[in-house]
Amino acid sequence: ERVAASRAVTGVLASSKTAWDVKFEAFSLAVGGNPLISDCAIELNQGCRYGLIGDNGTGKSNMLAALAQREVPLPSHIDVFHLHEEAAATEQSAVEAVVAHVVEETEALEALSSSILEEFGPDDERLEAIYERLGQLDPVGAEPRARKILFGLGFADHLVPMDRKTKHMSGGWRMRVSLAKALFAAPSLLLLDEPTNHLDLEACVWLEEHLAGYKKCLVVISHSQDFLNAVCTHTLLLHNNRLNLYGGNYAAFCKVVAEEERVQMRVYEKQQADMEKLETFVRVNKANGVAASAKSKKKVLEKVQSEAVDRPKLRTRTLTFTFPECTRIAPPVLPFDNVSFSYSGKPEDYLYDKLDLGVDCDSRIALVGPNGCGKSTLLKLMSGELSPCQGTIKRHQHCVLGLYHQHSADVLDPDASPLSFMRTHFPPALYKRSEEVWRSYLSQFGFSTKQQTMPIALLSDGQRSRLVFAMLAMKQNSILLLDEPTNHLDVDAVDGLGEAIRGFGGGVVLVSHDFRLIDQVAKEIWVCDGKSVSRFDGTIHEYKQKLAKKMGMYKL
Repeated sequence: ERVAASRAVTGVLASSKTAWDVKFEAFSLAVGGNPLISDCAIELNQGCRYGLIGDNGTGKSNMLAALAQREVPLPSHIDVFHLHEEAAATEQSAVEAVVAHVVEETEALEALSSSILEEFGPDDERLEAIYERLGQLDPVGAEPRARKILFGLGFADHLVPMDRKTKHMSGGWRMRVSLAKALFAAPSLLLLDEPTNHLDLEACVWLEEHLAGYKKCLVVISHSQDFLNAVCTHTLLLHNNRLNLYGGNYAAFCKVVAEEERVQMRVYEKQQADMEKLETFVRVNKANGVAASAKSKKKVLEKVQSEAVDRPKLRTRTLTFTFPECTRIAPPVLPFDNVSFSYSGKPEDYLYDKLDLGVDCDSRIALVGPNGCGKSTLLKLMSGELSPCQGTIKRHQHCVLGLYHQHSADVLDPDASPLSFMRTHFPPALYKRSEEVWRSYLSQFGFSTKQQTMPIALLSDGQRSRLVFAMLAMKQNSILLLDEPTNHLDVDAVDGLGEAIRGFGGGVVLVSHDFRLIDQVAKEIWVCDGKSVSRFDGTIHEYKQKLAKKMGMYKL
């Protein structure tokens, strides 16, 4: 709300007011007086699926919010769904909430068609598409399709039933209900901000397949390269306050940009070489007294210098930190001996029953399995936040755990800046660091000089996640327990995180829906299911293929 209140947006509608393909010119966006997008054109065409990428804090989420809130003159017949908040906690079940949303959309479209008929007559070009959409929505018989979508997103009777009231669901599950509403309604403009953040690997595979066939206009922000490659037909890069459109998915974008950068660097290097030759010629001929020739070449040199391009600003990774060296501990470091656990304490409710496993400083483990099977619970048992109902977990006395979870950013003071927060959290009495050293440290996490002194409340979710990693990397951890560490990071930052984890000398246990990160850092895949933990004999890509085969039965 604080960010929305300080957001200023301008833009001119350059397409017809009755068209379904929308174009804006002179689109600009600023937050708190800080320009994020300056004087750009935006095209949003039906049948196109745009992946919106850019570093954390460049304004991606604000751009989606501005479109959704119609802070630019988006025509009224363009229906929009913006996935950014959980479904309300009410007496409605998940199924009822999805069907109710379709009823609301149908009523809104019927009212719009009546208004257009009355004002513009039956030949208005918008009516045909509206009638077609009303036929697609059709609330009669909607329930079976709603159930299929909810099942694809992970609802199941033995985990979280779709007939459970939303007021009895966690925020993550209500976010899935919100996503199900969007997918069922299939609006003309679908805006998804990190739609995979609350999904398990199975649901991610299903969503990729579903959105890859989306026939309207989709704009999606995602940190997952796999997801962007599977879903998107175009890539929108937000960089240096500019929006640049590229044809193709993320992999195609990377190839094009790499070639562009090579060409720009060749032009720059040739110009530099030409100027150096001319400067040498002028200097030598002046020394030899050939003034006329030197003067002639000097004019050529001045012309080349005036037309010279600046050194190309190549795309660079903005998350470049390392975890400090740790003291390695001989096994056993974190052994489970006959561990059973349930939140109620009752044996009939056990999430895990008689677990025998161990995590050491050489471990590189990815925990996978459907939501609700207990992956996060297992991490909490490892960290000591939860205690087993039976059995023992004997953590080595010298083992230091580094924890990252979905509530890690809650410790951040919204009114402090990243610089002041770090200096307060790690006081000078214990950490002898000058302001210059702290600034240099924060720059490794992608914070510019200006962002280092901005209120944390005005930072993006991704920037707050980066600040949590800055805290995590301040201590010597023996084992890292990471629960969805890629949530909110930008797509390039995920690779930076992967590099930091690979360079870490201790053990790692990871829960993630990002197949690429798992592939980069995990040596073992442990499947949590059926009250037990078993090792998957294969790669994460083979596990994904297995999931795709399973989730294919829920394809719409």
